[in-house]
Amino acid sequence: MSAVDIKSSNIPILTIIREGAGQWDGRVNKQNCQSVGRGIGFINMNNCCIQTPQQATITKSSNIVDMFPNTNNSNISKTTTCNGSNRRSSSCGNNSSCPVTITAETHQHIERRLQTANEFFKQTLQLYRVDQLIFCFNGGKDCTVLLDLLMRYCRSQGIASKAIPMLYIESDDSFAEIDEFVASCVELYDVKLIKYKDSLKEALTHMTQDMPLIKAVFVGSRNTDPYCEHLQPMQKTDNDWPEMMRLNPLLEWSYHDIWHYIHMYKVPFCPLYAKGYTSIGYKTNTLPNPHLKRSCNPNPDTTDSGCYKPAWELADPTKERAGRVAKK
Repeated sequence: MSAVDIKSSNIPILTIIREGAGQWDGRVNKQNCQSVGRGIGFINMNNCCIQTPQQATITKSSNIVDMFPNTNNSNISKTTTCNGSNRRSSSCGNNSSCPVTITAETHQHIERRLQTANEFFKQTLQLYRVDQLIFCFNGGKDCTVLLDLLMRYCRSQGIASKAIPMLYIESDDSFAEIDEFVASCVELYDVKLIKYKDSLKEALTHMTQDMPLIKAVFVGSRNTDPYCEHLQPMQKTDNDWPEMMRLNPLLEWSYHDIWHYIHMYKVPFCPLYAKGYTSIGYKTNTLPNPHLKRSCNPNPDTTDSGCYKPAWELADPTKERAGRVAKK
Protein backbone atom coordinates (compact mmCIF):
# COMPACT_ATOMS: atom_id res chain seq x y z
CA MET A 1 0.00 0.00 0.00
CA SER A 2 1.02 3.58 -0.63
CA ALA A 3 -0.49 6.43 1.30
CA VAL A 4 -0.46 10.20 1.39
CA ASP A 5 -1.51 12.17 4.45
CA ILE A 6 -3.20 15.54 4.21
CA LYS A 7 -4.32 17.97 6.88
CA SER A 8 -8.08 18.13 7.07
CA SER A 9 -7.90 21.93 6.86
CA ASN A 10 -6.15 21.77 3.49
CA ILE A 11 -9.39 21.87 1.51
CA PRO A 12 -7.90 22.79 -1.90
CA ILE A 13 -5.55 19.81 -1.74
CA LEU A 14 -8.31 17.48 -0.63
CA THR A 15 -10.49 18.66 -3.48
CA ILE A 16 -7.78 17.94 -6.04
CA ILE A 17 -7.13 14.51 -4.55
CA ARG A 18 -10.83 13.63 -4.70
CA GLU A 19 -10.96 14.79 -8.32
CA GLY A 20 -7.78 12.90 -9.12
CA ALA A 21 -9.09 9.74 -7.52
CA GLY A 22 -11.27 9.17 -10.56
CA GLN A 23 -8.27 8.23 -12.66
CA TRP A 24 -7.67 5.30 -10.32
CA ASP A 25 -11.03 3.80 -11.31
CA GLY A 26 -12.11 2.80 -7.82
CA ARG A 27 -8.65 1.75 -6.70
CA VAL A 28 -8.24 4.71 -4.33
CA ASN A 29 -9.98 4.51 -0.98
CA LYS A 30 -10.39 7.25 1.62
CA GLN A 31 -10.53 6.17 5.24
CA ASN A 32 -10.21 7.79 8.63
CA CYS A 33 -6.80 7.57 10.26
CA GLN A 34 -5.31 8.84 13.47
CA SER A 35 -3.23 11.98 13.77
CA VAL A 36 0.34 10.76 13.45
CA GLY A 37 2.66 13.71 12.90
CA ARG A 38 3.75 17.05 14.28
CA GLY A 39 5.67 18.72 11.52
CA ILE A 40 9.04 17.01 11.52
CA GLY A 41 9.59 16.90 7.81
CA PHE A 42 6.55 15.18 6.39
CA ILE A 43 3.03 15.94 5.22
CA ASN A 44 0.94 15.56 8.35
CA MET A 45 -2.67 14.56 8.58
CA ASN A 46 -5.59 14.54 10.98
CA ASN A 47 -8.37 12.50 9.47
CA CYS A 48 -7.75 11.73 5.83
CA CYS A 49 -5.73 8.86 4.47
CA ILE A 50 -5.62 8.00 0.78
CA GLN A 51 -4.41 4.46 0.14
CA THR A 52 -3.54 2.90 -3.21
CA PRO A 53 -2.65 -0.73 -3.91
CA GLN A 54 -0.29 0.42 -6.66
CA GLN A 55 2.95 2.33 -6.39
CA ALA A 56 2.34 6.05 -6.72
CA THR A 57 4.33 9.24 -6.83
CA ILE A 58 2.91 12.08 -4.77
CA THR A 59 4.19 15.61 -5.40
CA LYS A 60 3.05 18.71 -3.54
CA SER A 61 3.47 22.35 -4.51
CA SER A 62 1.40 24.93 -2.62
CA ASN A 63 -2.18 23.75 -3.14
CA ILE A 64 -1.44 21.24 -5.89
CA VAL A 65 -1.13 17.49 -5.46
CA ASP A 66 -0.49 15.38 -8.53
CA MET A 67 -1.07 11.65 -8.47
CA PHE A 68 0.07 9.28 -11.18
CA PRO A 69 1.21 5.65 -11.37
CA ASN A 70 4.94 5.14 -11.04
CA THR A 71 6.28 2.45 -13.33
CA ASN A 72 9.94 3.08 -12.49
CA ASN A 73 10.71 0.70 -9.62
CA SER A 74 14.28 1.97 -9.28
CA ASN A 75 13.29 5.15 -7.45
CA ILE A 76 9.97 4.54 -5.71
CA SER A 77 8.91 7.14 -3.16
CA LYS A 78 5.99 6.42 -0.88
CA THR A 79 4.81 7.39 2.56
CA THR A 80 3.62 4.61 4.83
CA THR A 81 1.03 5.58 7.40
CA CYS A 82 -2.12 4.12 8.91
CA ASN A 83 -1.21 1.35 11.40
CA GLY A 84 2.43 2.28 11.69
CA SER A 85 4.98 5.03 11.26
CA ASN A 86 4.42 8.15 9.20
CA ARG A 87 7.67 8.49 7.32
CA ARG A 88 8.96 8.13 3.82
CA SER A 89 10.10 4.56 3.29
CA SER A 90 11.97 5.04 0.03
CA SER A 91 15.69 4.73 -0.40
CA CYS A 92 17.89 7.74 -1.07
CA GLY A 93 19.60 5.79 -3.80
CA ASN A 94 21.43 8.28 -5.99
CA ASN A 95 18.99 11.06 -5.14
CA SER A 96 20.83 14.38 -5.15
CA SER A 97 18.77 15.54 -2.18
CA CYS A 98 20.16 12.73 -0.02
CA PRO A 99 22.78 14.13 2.40
CA VAL A 100 24.96 11.02 2.13
CA THR A 101 26.10 8.86 -0.76
CA ILE A 102 24.35 5.49 -0.77
CA THR A 103 26.14 3.10 -3.10
CA ALA A 104 24.51 -0.06 -4.40
CA GLU A 105 26.77 -2.06 -2.12
CA THR A 106 25.78 0.01 0.91
CA HIS A 107 22.12 -0.31 -0.01
CA GLN A 108 22.41 -4.09 -0.15
CA HIS A 109 24.32 -4.14 3.14
CA ILE A 110 21.63 -2.15 4.95
CA GLU A 111 18.93 -4.33 3.42
CA ARG A 112 20.71 -7.35 4.89
CA ARG A 113 20.84 -5.57 8.25
CA LEU A 114 17.10 -4.99 8.00
CA GLN A 115 16.44 -8.62 7.15
CA THR A 116 18.55 -9.79 10.09
CA ALA A 117 16.61 -7.48 12.40
CA ASN A 118 13.34 -8.91 11.12
CA GLU A 119 14.59 -12.41 11.81
CA PHE A 120 15.52 -11.31 15.32
CA PHE A 121 12.02 -9.90 15.90
CA LYS A 122 10.51 -13.13 14.58
CA GLN A 123 12.65 -15.17 16.94
CA THR A 124 11.72 -12.89 19.83
CA LEU A 125 8.01 -13.39 19.20
CA GLN A 126 8.54 -17.14 19.24
CA LEU A 127 9.91 -16.80 22.78
CA TYR A 128 7.68 -14.05 24.16
CA ARG A 129 4.13 -12.85 23.74
CA VAL A 130 3.66 -9.32 22.48
CA ASP A 131 2.31 -8.22 25.88
CA GLN A 132 5.56 -9.37 27.50
CA LEU A 133 7.67 -6.89 25.51
CA ILE A 134 8.67 -3.25 25.87
CA PHE A 135 11.33 -1.15 24.16
CA CYS A 136 13.62 1.39 25.77
CA PHE A 137 13.83 4.73 23.94
CA ASN A 138 16.06 7.71 24.71
CA GLY A 139 15.63 9.77 21.53
CA GLY A 140 19.11 8.89 20.28
CA LYS A 141 19.99 7.73 16.78
CA ASP A 142 20.37 4.05 17.67
CA CYS A 143 17.05 3.83 19.50
CA THR A 144 15.44 5.75 16.65
CA VAL A 145 16.56 3.10 14.16
CA LEU A 146 15.38 0.37 16.54
CA LEU A 147 11.98 2.06 16.85
CA ASP A 148 11.62 2.35 13.09
CA LEU A 149 12.69 -1.24 12.49
CA LEU A 150 10.37 -2.58 15.19
CA MET A 151 7.35 -0.60 14.02
CA ARG A 152 8.05 -1.59 10.42
CA TYR A 153 8.07 -5.25 11.47
CA CYS A 154 4.95 -4.91 13.62
CA ARG A 155 3.11 -3.31 10.73
CA SER A 156 4.13 -6.16 8.42
CA GLN A 157 2.80 -8.69 10.92
CA GLY A 158 -0.45 -6.88 11.71
CA ILE A 159 0.68 -6.08 15.26
CA ALA A 160 -0.78 -2.85 16.63
CA SER A 161 1.81 -0.11 17.11
CA LYS A 162 0.72 0.40 20.72
CA ALA A 163 1.04 -3.28 21.57
CA ILE A 164 4.72 -2.90 22.51
CA PRO A 165 5.08 0.18 24.76
CA MET A 166 7.90 2.73 24.67
CA LEU A 167 9.84 3.21 27.91
CA TYR A 168 11.35 6.69 28.30
CA ILE A 169 13.42 7.87 31.28
CA GLU A 170 12.78 11.54 32.01
CA SER A 171 15.45 13.83 33.42
CA ASP A 172 15.71 17.48 34.37
CA ASP A 173 19.09 17.42 32.61
CA SER A 174 17.84 16.19 29.24
CA PHE A 175 17.99 18.35 26.12
CA ALA A 176 14.73 20.05 25.20
CA GLU A 177 15.28 18.81 21.65
CA ILE A 178 15.36 15.23 22.90
CA ASP A 179 12.14 15.60 24.90
CA GLU A 180 10.42 17.21 21.91
CA PHE A 181 11.67 14.54 19.55
CA VAL A 182 10.44 11.75 21.84
CA ALA A 183 7.00 13.40 21.95
CA SER A 184 7.02 13.63 18.14
CA CYS A 185 7.92 9.95 17.82
CA VAL A 186 5.06 8.97 20.12
CA GLU A 187 2.64 10.66 17.71
CA LEU A 188 4.49 9.72 14.55
CA TYR A 189 4.57 6.00 15.29
CA ASP A 190 1.40 5.99 17.40
CA VAL A 191 3.01 4.17 20.32
CA LYS A 192 2.10 3.94 23.99
CA LEU A 193 4.52 5.94 26.14
CA ILE A 194 5.60 4.78 29.60
CA LYS A 195 7.64 7.37 31.53
CA TYR A 196 9.68 7.20 34.71
CA LYS A 197 11.97 9.80 36.24
CA ASP A 198 14.79 7.77 37.75
CA SER A 199 17.92 5.98 36.61
CA LEU A 200 17.36 3.15 34.13
CA LYS A 201 17.88 0.60 36.88
CA GLU A 202 15.33 2.25 39.17
CA ALA A 203 12.94 2.75 36.28
CA LEU A 204 13.06 -0.95 35.41
CA THR A 205 12.47 -1.77 39.07
CA HIS A 206 9.34 0.37 39.14
CA MET A 207 8.25 -0.91 35.75
CA THR A 208 8.44 -4.57 36.80
CA GLN A 209 6.23 -3.70 39.77
CA ASP A 210 3.75 -1.70 37.70
CA MET A 211 3.83 -3.97 34.63
CA PRO A 212 4.56 -7.51 35.90
CA LEU A 213 3.78 -9.08 32.52
CA ILE A 214 6.86 -7.52 30.92
CA LYS A 215 9.67 -10.06 30.60
CA ALA A 216 11.95 -8.60 27.91
CA VAL A 217 13.08 -5.15 26.79
CA PHE A 218 14.41 -4.08 23.38
CA VAL A 219 17.52 -1.90 23.71
CA GLY A 220 19.40 0.00 21.00
CA SER A 221 22.88 -1.01 22.18
CA ARG A 222 25.73 -1.59 19.72
CA ASN A 223 28.86 -3.54 20.55
CA THR A 224 30.99 -0.39 20.22
CA ASP A 225 29.08 1.22 23.10
CA PRO A 226 30.75 1.28 26.53
CA TYR A 227 30.56 -2.11 28.31
CA CYS A 228 28.73 -3.69 25.35
CA GLU A 229 31.60 -5.36 23.51
CA HIS A 230 30.76 -8.78 25.00
CA LEU A 231 27.00 -8.35 25.07
CA GLN A 232 24.90 -11.10 23.49
CA PRO A 233 21.86 -10.46 21.25
CA MET A 234 19.68 -11.87 24.03
CA GLN A 235 21.12 -11.56 27.51
CA LYS A 236 19.59 -11.40 30.96
CA THR A 237 20.21 -8.35 33.10
CA ASP A 238 22.91 -8.51 35.77
CA ASN A 239 22.07 -10.08 39.13
CA ASP A 240 21.68 -6.74 40.91
CA TRP A 241 19.17 -5.50 38.31
CA PRO A 242 15.48 -6.37 37.95
CA GLU A 243 15.23 -9.71 36.17
CA MET A 244 14.66 -8.97 32.51
CA MET A 245 15.86 -10.25 29.15
CA ARG A 246 17.74 -7.60 27.21
CA LEU A 247 17.03 -7.78 23.48
CA ASN A 248 19.80 -6.23 21.37
CA PRO A 249 19.02 -6.46 17.63
CA LEU A 250 21.51 -3.69 16.70
CA LEU A 251 24.64 -5.12 18.30
CA GLU A 252 26.50 -5.64 15.02
CA TRP A 253 25.45 -2.34 13.47
CA SER A 254 28.20 0.23 12.94
CA TYR A 255 27.97 3.97 13.45
CA HIS A 256 27.66 4.51 9.71
CA ASP A 257 25.15 1.66 9.35
CA ILE A 258 22.86 3.67 11.60
CA TRP A 259 23.15 6.83 9.53
CA HIS A 260 22.87 4.98 6.23
CA TYR A 261 19.62 3.39 7.40
CA ILE A 262 18.28 6.74 8.60
CA HIS A 263 19.02 8.42 5.29
CA MET A 264 18.02 5.50 3.08
CA TYR A 265 14.59 5.32 4.66
CA LYS A 266 14.31 9.01 5.55
CA VAL A 267 13.73 8.31 9.23
CA PRO A 268 13.22 11.43 11.36
CA PHE A 269 15.94 12.04 13.94
CA CYS A 270 16.71 14.48 16.75
CA PRO A 271 17.87 17.82 15.25
CA LEU A 272 20.90 17.94 17.57
CA TYR A 273 22.63 15.47 15.25
CA ALA A 274 22.54 18.03 12.45
CA LYS A 275 24.41 20.43 14.76
CA GLY A 276 27.45 18.26 15.33
CA TYR A 277 26.34 16.07 18.21
CA THR A 278 27.26 12.44 17.59
CA SER A 279 26.47 10.77 20.93
CA ILE A 280 23.83 12.43 23.07
CA GLY A 281 23.63 12.05 26.82
CA TYR A 282 22.57 14.94 29.03
CA LYS A 283 23.12 18.69 28.83
CA THR A 284 25.83 18.59 31.48
CA ASN A 285 27.90 15.87 29.82
CA THR A 286 27.38 16.32 26.07
CA LEU A 287 28.92 18.76 23.58
CA PRO A 288 29.14 18.84 19.79
CA ASN A 289 31.87 16.55 18.53
CA PRO A 290 35.14 18.54 18.21
CA HIS A 291 36.12 16.41 15.19
CA LEU A 292 33.21 17.97 13.30
CA LYS A 293 34.08 21.57 14.05
CA ARG A 294 34.49 23.89 11.11
CA SER A 295 34.86 27.64 10.74
CA CYS A 296 31.73 29.50 9.73
CA ASN A 297 32.95 33.07 10.26
CA PRO A 298 33.71 34.81 6.95
CA ASN A 299 35.88 37.38 8.76
CA PRO A 300 39.19 35.79 9.80
CA ASP A 301 40.04 38.79 12.01
CA THR A 302 37.21 38.16 14.44
CA THR A 303 36.75 35.48 17.04
CA ASP A 304 35.08 32.38 15.66
CA SER A 305 33.52 29.93 18.11
CA GLY A 306 33.05 27.53 15.21
CA CYS A 307 30.23 25.69 13.52
CA TYR A 308 29.83 21.94 13.26
CA LYS A 309 29.22 19.53 10.43
CA PRO A 310 26.37 17.04 10.93
CA ALA A 311 26.91 13.78 12.77
CA TRP A 312 26.81 11.61 9.65
CA GLU A 313 29.93 13.35 8.31
CA LEU A 314 32.11 11.97 11.12
CA ALA A 315 34.85 10.11 9.27
CA ASP A 316 36.26 8.11 12.18
CA PRO A 317 33.49 6.23 14.01
CA THR A 318 35.82 5.56 16.95
CA LYS A 319 35.46 9.29 17.74
CA GLU A 320 31.68 8.97 18.13
CA ARG A 321 31.80 9.78 21.86
CA ALA A 322 34.40 12.55 21.60
CA GLY A 323 31.74 15.08 22.53
CA ARG A 324 30.98 13.40 25.84
CA VAL A 325 32.37 15.25 28.88
CA ALA A 326 34.41 12.95 31.11
CA LYS A 327 33.21 12.59 34.70
CA LYS A 328 35.41 14.36 37.24
